[in-house]
Parts: sequence; C-alpha cells; structure tokens
Amino acid sequence: MRILLLSHYYWPEVGAPQRRWSTMVSHLIANGHEIVVAAPHPHYPYTRRDEFFGSRVGHRRRRVRARLGGTWEDGEHGEKIIRVPYLHSGASMARQMLDQTVAASGALSTALRRLQGPHRPDVVVSTTPALPTLLAGDLVSRILRVPHVAEVRDAWPDLIHELSLVTNAAGRFLPSAVCGRLEDTLIPGFLTRAQRRAAVVVVTTESFCTRLRERGINATVVRSGVSRSEIDSTLFVPAHRPQGEDGVNLLYVGTVGRSQDLGAAIRAAATVPGTHLRIVGDGADKDALVELAAHLDAPVDFYPQSTGTELAAHWDWADAGLVSLGDVPAHTRTVPSKLYSLMVRGIPVLGIVAGEAADIITVNGAGSVAKPGDVESIAEAMRTFAEAVVRPSERAREWTIDNASAEVMGRDYERILEEVCR
Repeated sequence: MRILLLSHYYWPEVGAPQRRWSTMVSHLIANGHEIVVAAPHPHYPYTRRDEFFGSRVGHRRRRVRARLGGTWEDGEHGEKIIRVPYLHSGASMARQMLDQTVAASGALSTALRRLQGPHRPDVVVSTTPALPTLLAGDLVSRILRVPHVAEVRDAWPDLIHELSLVTNAAGRFLPSAVCGRLEDTLIPGFLTRAQRRAAVVVVTTESFCTRLRERGINATVVRSGVSRSEIDSTLFVPAHRPQGEDGVNLLYVGTVGRSQDLGAAIRAAATVPGTHLRIVGDGADKDALVELAAHLDAPVDFYPQSTGTELAAHWDWADAGLVSLGDVPAHTRTVPSKLYSLMVRGIPVLGIVAGEAADIITVNGAGSVAKPGDVESIAEAMRTFAEAVVRPSERAREWTIDNASAEVMGRDYERILEEVCR
C-alpha cells in the first residue's frame, strides 16, 4: 500500500504528533507499506529552521542538516519526505495559522505535481492539529481520486468557537460580528463538510467519536499509543520525601499554550505551601505565564523544551506529573497523550481535566483530578499530593497497555487503511 501523509509537524521535531507518527510510520514500513510524507522543514516550536537547529533539541539533530537542502529527504524509518515551503511564524495565533496555511498549500501543490500516474498513492492521510492540513488532504484525495483518512487529534472544529480562535487571531483587523460568524458557523461548517467527505475520520476519544457520528461523519477511535520503550522502562519511583516533611514536586512537560490553561495551576501553586511546579516546554503562552508566576511569587520554574538525559533529570526531581486542559466543553472529549505516558510508567497524575480524561484517571486509580479553571479545586488536589505520597494503581498501567499502546494503535490504523483501500 502506498500512503501519502500530510502533516505540519514531523521528524526531527519533538512533540506528541511527531512521536505518534514516528511510531506509526515505523510500524507501517515494517509491515511492507510505502510512505511519502509531505511536511515543512523542521521548525516547531520555533519560527524558522535555523532556530530549530540552534536549540537544545535541534542541536542533537544536526546530522540531518546535510539532507535538508533539497526537496526530498530520507526519513529515519525508510519513508520519503517531501519538504514543503512554510512561513516564518511567531508567537501570535495569526502568524501560526498563516504558517500552517502556507505549508498546507505547498503540500497540496507538491503532491499534485509529483505524485500523479504511477506514483499516485493508494490513500491520503492528513493529521491535525494544523487545520489547513485537513483541507489539503480533502483536496488531494478528491483530485487524485483516492480515499482520505482524516486524523483529528483534538475536538475540531468545536474548539474554533469555544476558544474564539478567529477573534484571537484576527480580532484587531476584523469586526466582531465577522469574527463571530467565521468561528461560529462558516469555518466549522467548511471543516465538517470535509470530514463528511473523508472515507473515515480517526479521533482519539470515544466521546468525540460519538459527537462526530451524530453529525453524519464516519468516525472511529485510535487512541494515542505509548511506545514499547516506555512500556518496558523501569516503573517510576516517586522522589524520597523525608519523614514528617510535606510538599510535592509537580512536573508539566509539553506545549505551553492557551488550551492547557497553566495559569490556573500557577495560581493554585502560589497558595499551597510546599508545592513546587516545573513547566518544561514552549508555546504561545509561556511569556505571559512567566510574568504571572513572577507577579504572584509562585513556586514555579520554567525550562525549555528538552529530551533525553535533560528530561530524565526533570523526572528524577518530580513526585508527580501534571496534565492540564482549559475549561471549555470540547476538552471534556479530549485526552492528552501525555496522560497515557504517565500511566504506563507508573507516574502519579494530577489531572486538571474533565470528561473522558478525568474518567480514565479516576476509574483506573491513576491519581487525582481537579476541575479545570477552578483554582481552589486545583489547590485542594495539590494539597492531597503534598500531604501524602500518591501511588497509582497497577490497573492504570494495565489499562494503558491494553487500550493505548503503540501495538494497538498500529494494528488499528493498518486495519482502517486496508479497509478504505478495498
């Protein structure tokens, strides 16, 4: 099977989408499939690739520099990568959307120029969170007359309205009535029609799958998969706490953006003696959160995105992992992939989440849950961790292996691709 993958985020970048598709591509190629990936030159979370390769993450990946000069590149698993144009982005949502739109347009143009005739794929897979990539996949599949598998990792298009994305990105330039109509009806309607045209829409939660099926969309669930190395790694042992001493070291690793609403966790940490919070990662909200922590004199330290031994050192420091989402309805139908990584490694979870993610934590005894946006609820959960060592149930690890491992993810995805190509 010849598979064309359209993605705005890909190797050698690091992050949840990149890890997910690195695992998936490895599985599919090992089973004899051919994969071409159309993606921009690596630059996330920076504005350009020079910044990426100058970063701590990119510095370790300088070996790929020599292969980034041309249009084609060999991937780490044997896939072929078409590097498409992108726009030097920035912290603003408007610039990020322009970057994603330029890259999606480049992927569309490149696919139609280079993958016709004998090189035509059997199936096109598009993956969010970059929404223009979904539309590019829809157009490529219709022009080439091949099935489209649309992977929708978050609750799109619901989040467009709930996070006021158009207003935040273009509110300075457009009247509020225009922004409201775009984010309430026009853009969600456009994306929903593209989802209905897809052979199948792959989502990561049962609750959002149900929501899409109610709209007449052929949706199915493939949860984010934890890797075999995570499953086989030594189980996490919480940092030693001297007898009679309270306190908790909480670690957040991941995107530092608006969806995560880490400001609520910072406000809560400022009120709970003995709580220490580390935030490791980058994103559009980081500068504002640094200012907030300084203003509140909160016990919070910020670190850049890291991998390998540097990230391992952060986990050596931590007593528990923080998973956080903002208080919007669509997030009740979202499960951050980092939750599965914490559960399978036996790391206690403080989940500032609701809906399906909260149920997974509670039912499987993975840790404690706090209400998103509710500073007092978050502070109470922090006190629980500060006053006693929280040890997750073995059930949390077992559930993750059975439902959210890379083997399960790869097997389910391969079945879906074979079904749509019949």
